[in-house]
Amino acid sequence: MKHTKEMLLIKVEDLVPSPYNVRRYSAGQVEELAALIASQGLLQNLIVTEQVVGRGKRQETKFGVVAGERRRRALVLLQERKELPAGHEVLCELVSAERAMEVSLAENCGREAMHPADEFEAFHALVQQGRGIEDVAARFGVSPMVVQRRLKLAAVSPKLLALYREDGINLDQLMALSLTSDQATQERAWFEAQPWDRAPTALRTRLTEGEVLVHQSALGRFVGIEAYEAAGGVVRRDLFDSEQSCWIGDLELLRRLAGEKLDAETLPVRGEGWTWVEARIALDSAGLREFARCEPGLRAPTADEKRTLAELDQRLAELEAEQRALDDSDTWTPVDGERIDLEEQDIEARRKAIQVARQVWRDADKEHAGVIVTIGRDGALEVIRGLVRQSDRRAAKSVARGEPARKRVGVDMDETVAAVRSPVEGGAPYSETLLRRLAAHRTVALQAVLAQDTATVLVALTHALALQVFERYGLEARSALQLSAKPPRHDLLRAADDLPAGRAWAALEARRAAWLEKLPQAEGEWLASLAAMPQAELLDLLALCAASLALVPTGVARAADGLERLAGLDMRQWWEPTPEAFLNHVSKAQIAEALKEGGAGHEAADGAAMKKGELAAFAAGKLAGKGWLPVPLQAVACA
Repeated sequence: MKHTKEMLLIKVEDLVPSPYNVRRYSAGQVEELAALIASQGLLQNLIVTEQVVGRGKRQETKFGVVAGERRRRALVLLQERKELPAGHEVLCELVSAERAMEVSLAENCGREAMHPADEFEAFHALVQQGRGIEDVAARFGVSPMVVQRRLKLAAVSPKLLALYREDGINLDQLMALSLTSDQATQERAWFEAQPWDRAPTALRTRLTEGEVLVHQSALGRFVGIEAYEAAGGVVRRDLFDSEQSCWIGDLELLRRLAGEKLDAETLPVRGEGWTWVEARIALDSAGLREFARCEPGLRAPTADEKRTLAELDQRLAELEAEQRALDDSDTWTPVDGERIDLEEQDIEARRKAIQVARQVWRDADKEHAGVIVTIGRDGALEVIRGLVRQSDRRAAKSVARGEPARKRVGVDMDETVAAVRSPVEGGAPYSETLLRRLAAHRTVALQAVLAQDTATVLVALTHALALQVFERYGLEARSALQLSAKPPRHDLLRAADDLPAGRAWAALEARRAAWLEKLPQAEGEWLASLAAMPQAELLDLLALCAASLALVPTGVARAADGLERLAGLDMRQWWEPTPEAFLNHVSKAQIAEALKEGGAGHEAADGAAMKKGELAAFAAGKLAGKGWLPVPLQAVACA
């Protein structure tokens, strides 16, 4: 049957949705289509049928759009924006009501969408014709970044694009391969990999081997992308990453730039009167322990500093209250938690800056001590003052003897939380209460390990005694063993009431109970009993007693690190992130981060709508047996 086409010019205002349109449209965005119509005009006519709208006196004839509803809505949007005048007419084909649904169905059936690869190549062709990225973006109603991404994909190896058209590669894999512009490298990364090793993450890792991710590199953050590129360095950017990740390949150039910047940063420090000032690109805890430390005095805060500290304390209390409210709220989002964490970190940094500004160094200390200017783990400049080299310790000791004696035996559980955020070690943004809890768990685990290792206990005990007998100047004269012979058992329980539920506590209690069975009931008989014991048994008891004196202070840079390493302490064997031990004491955002680090990041979204207690229990199940540890417990396990 032949149909004669009847074409009409119809005002946009007279076009309305039609009940005969078989495609049901939602109120979605038509921005891109509107931009296309504005730049190219209406390239395809609409198909309409006469349609009566309104009732009574308001009844009038309009034209229902049976094919081209998205185009109609785009035209309306352009009129609302004044990009099309009122009364603007468009070409339409008029069909009868009897044919309307048939025509609508015919237009939508059999229509095949353009393959994305065709779109990539079309955008590339437009740019090759001399169109600028900004111009193309404006004409098609997309952002310049969208255009750049499509051009990046169009530049992928033709072999790989052909595979993409055949569904042999998915879009995520193609985006990962576009990380390099070298098509031969793209092909090797794909074809030389095993099928099971072609995940986007694996492809990115293969393409960036030997390079450093800037936001994970202290040197990269310290130098900065701009300075690196200005010096001729090439940066590899991932256009498809929401964080716009960048990789640096010229590590030699990066280290040179970092060294030059550090040298410049030493100039103001050299004017402070220290015996020496040294710039080091990196300084770990082992390197820092090569030095003794002078302790600065602390001046009284100024009126402005007092006011600022009071304001910071007030704001911190407000944030903690807000965090508690969010934890119990059904509307919590990770963005809320991240916002609070960032502000708390800023407050901590400002408090630390005031603390540093209040330090007062004696001229006598400066005569034998120096400064190391280095880069912290977060990429920030770190200035560590009051360091005494081995060759200068005798002089330092003489100076120290002119001051009131101040001995530290063992380590106090109340060591400041500032240690957690030390210049060298960095640290996690956990509360002081939680840090003490984690330190208590670590202490009991260390005790449990030492109690089974007589050889290490003998070394540790001899070491602690030698430090007291052969007293040396500075912080080196510290041991994880307290020679007061007062086990910190009750202090540990106050810090972490969940200790009795842990494996380490149970192991220690079992050994204690076994020895109490062996020893005489009367304590007055113990000496004779011990004298009669075989040496192996005596050493076993010594190990338990000495181990019970071990104490891990709060923080990351600890006196116990060396002893933990010697004993082979691995906290993964003794601790799990249960609600009582950890999860109940952190924010929902930190729980989500723990899930991500523990390999269950995809599960975090499932718990986003949960209340705090529910989320803690949920996360405990997901993290069980995964070996995940928070930063204050990681040092030995990750060493």
